[in-house]
Amino acid sequence: MKIYANGCSFVMGQELVDNDPLNIDNTKTAFPALIEAHNDAWSGSSNQAIANRTVEYCNRVKPDIAIIGWSAYSRINAFQHFHERKDRLGQTTIKPSTHPKEFESFFNNDEMLYMQSKNLVEGTYMILSNMRVRPVFFFSFNDVVKVDVPTLWNNKCWNDAYYEDTDKSAKDRKQQHPDQDQHNWLAEYLKEYLEL
Repeated sequence: MKIYANGCSFVMGQELVDNDPLNIDNTKTAFPALIEAHNDAWSGSSNQAIANRTVEYCNRVKPDIAIIGWSAYSRINAFQHFHERKDRLGQTTIKPSTHPKEFESFFNNDEMLYMQSKNLVEGTYMILSNMRVRPVFFFSFNDVVKVDVPTLWNNKCWNDAYYEDTDKSAKDRKQQHPDQDQHNWLAEYLKEYLEL
């Protein structure tokens, strides 16, 4: 069975080794590696960049399952030269935290960004289903987009699901990258969910 995984730094495994977004060693113990999935995640990705990489890869490779950890809906896909770090399709992301002037000038409409992400997530689900690739979606961040397609934990984010299921405390981990325990937990959850 071919399994594909995509998302932002949460799926990539950033901070499992260090906080360098280009350190591929971060992926070695992230949940995709633990379930033998191809990890196509890229730190800082927008939902548009995640969808673009997913559809491109699934058209080319035809995996059986695509596990997608959706990012913050406030992130915007860009091909401009805002910074040199780009994913394999040449994409970069504009975020309010890293490009405040550009974000404020062009994209500061929360309602529009929310609706775009909702449509993107739902559309990607339909595209994958039509390609006969089983979509398995979840949200990495607390700013979840309420979608009308199936998601793990019914539109809750990974952090919330993890802390509800374990005896760990969320107060020290909210909005930080998942640690190794969280990656191990998600790998075990997916093995059971997917019957691997």
